[in-house]
Amino acid sequence: MLYIGFSNYSSKLYARLLCNEYKHCAPIIINGDTAVIHQFVHINKIVKITIQKKDLKILRRHGWKFIKYPTDTERIPDFFYLTCVQFTKSVCGIKNIKIQTPLALFKYLNGK
Repeated sequence: MLYIGFSNYSSKLYARLLCNEYKHCAPIIINGDTAVIHQFVHINKIVKITIQKKDLKILRRHGWKFIKYPTDTERIPDFFYLTCVQFTKSVCGIKNIKIQTPLALFKYLNGK
């Protein structure tokens, strides 16, 4: 199962200046009671963070929003990414060039 998480906080200066409501996004793969967050750290560096499924509730209380993404594949591609949005779009298989911010991706996934 694939979820896309959106956070209203980022430590990156350009994200805090350029992004409106959501500053960061990350794909989350859930298998049973464990979840793996694929966190974009910087250009071409992705860190896997393993958490329990119940920890997603803690993230919700800290401002994260989650959207379930229907997909039959749960592979993480190895390419060169400049932003968390490019990475997340690649995981989802989205090729829309107009999506450049986490808020635009959030609206696209919600169908708004």
